Amino acid sequence: MSNQVWALLQEHGIVEGAQPESEVLESPWYIKALLAFSGWLAAIFILGFIGAAFQFVFKTPGAALIFGGIMLVGAFALLRIPANEFVEHLGLATSMAGQALIAYAIFDFANHNQIVVWLLLAMLQVALVVVMPNFVHSIVSTLVAAIAISMALTELHIPYVIGGILIFGTSLCWLHEFHYPQQMKKIRAIGYGLVLAIIALKGTAQFNYQTFGGLSSENHEFWAQPWLGELMIGAVTLYVVWSLLQRYGQPVRSRLSIITLLATLLICAVSMNVQGITVGMVIISFGFFCANRVLLSLGIVSLLFYISSYYYLLDTTLLDKSQSLLMVGLILLFVRWLMFRIFPIGNEVHHA
Repeated sequence: MSNQVWALLQEHGIVEGAQPESEVLESPWYIKALLAFSGWLAAIFILGFIGAAFQFVFKTPGAALIFGGIMLVGAFALLRIPANEFVEHLGLATSMAGQALIAYAIFDFANHNQIVVWLLLAMLQVALVVVMPNFVHSIVSTLVAAIAISMALTELHIPYVIGGILIFGTSLCWLHEFHYPQQMKKIRAIGYGLVLAIIALKGTAQFNYQTFGGLSSENHEFWAQPWLGELMIGAVTLYVVWSLLQRYGQPVRSRLSIITLLATLLICAVSMNVQGITVGMVIISFGFFCANRVLLSLGIVSLLFYISSYYYLLDTTLLDKSQSLLMVGLILLFVRWLMFRIFPIGNEVHHA
C-alpha cells in the first residue's frame, strides 16, 4: 500500500497510527523444501563433527547437559533471524539435537525414574514452547510435551485421562484464538500441536485400549478405566458445543440449544465403544468454526482412521463392531434429519 493511499484512509478516519510494513513475499514451496533439506543436512554434518571431536559429550551426562544447553541457545539465536528458511531449519535441527543431549542427561540424573524423566522432559518442552520464536518449533515442542505427559500418566497408572486433558487444552486454544491478537501465532502453534497429539494418542489407544504400551484393561482401578477417558472427552465436547452456541448468540434455554446439546450427548453416549469418533467430530467443529482447512482436513482424516481401525480390531467380533457402527451412523442420520425438520434451511437468518 502506498503512502498516499494510507494518508487518504487516515483523513477519512478508516485507519489510525503508522503505516504497517508491507508483507514479505514468500518463496515457492520447492525453494523452501530445498532450503529445509540443506539446513537439516548442514546440521547433521555439524553434529557429526561435534560428535567426532568431542566424544566425551556422549559419555558424560554433565557435558551432554552443558553442550545441549549451548545448542539450544544457538538455536534460539538462529531462529530469531527473520525470513530465512535455510537458517530456520538449521536452527530447528540444532534445537532437536540439543534436546536429545539434555534428555540423555535427564535420564541419567533421574536414576532412570521414568515418572521424573517424563515430567522433566515435559517441563523442558513447555519452556521451549514459551521461549522459542518459531511456529514449527512450538508445534513440535507442544506435541512432545503432550506425549511426555501421557507417558508420565501411564507410569502413574492413570493413562486414559490424557485424552480429556488434551482435548480441553485444544478447545481453549481454538475457542479463544482471537482473544489475544499479539499471541495469536503462538496460540495457533500450541493448538496444532495439541490436535496432533490427541490424534496420535487416541490412535494408539485404539489397539487394546493402550497408550504407547501402557496399562492393560485388566486394571480395575477407577482412574485406570478406558471409559473414564471417553467420559471426560464427552464432557469437553458438550462444553465446546455450548461455547459455540454462545458465540452465535443462542440462549441456553432456546429450543436450538437444548436439542443440539441433547443430540451431542446422545452421540457421545453411543460412540463410547468406538474410540476417537468424538475427537474427530470436535476437531471438525473447530475447523468449521475457525474456517481452518488444516483443522478440517485433520478432523476428517482422523475420523476415517478411527472408524476403519476400529472395524479391523481383533478383540471384538465383527458382528459387535458392525452393530456399534450401525448404531452410530443411524443416530447421526437421525440427528441430521431432526435438525433439518425442526430448523429448516429456509428459516435461517442470514447476516450480512
